[in-house]
Amino acid sequence: MLNKSLKEEQASRVDERLSKVVQIIVEEYDGDVKAFVESMRYRIDVNTEVPATSGHAKARGRRFER
Repeated sequence: MLNKSLKEEQASRVDERLSKVVQIIVEEYDGDVKAFVESMRYRIDVNTEVPATSGHAKARGRRFER
């Protein structure tokens, strides 16, 4: 019973998120899904890049190269 309730709640959240994405695509991108996806890719790339001179990458033992 608890499992069924949890699944229904998760499905409801997915539906809400999906409807928000569809609304953004329609209102901001005039229904152009490809433009929306490219915009999201650009935002993700920009947000995940770390400047090599910041020292943060070295401090955590990670290297970010392009």
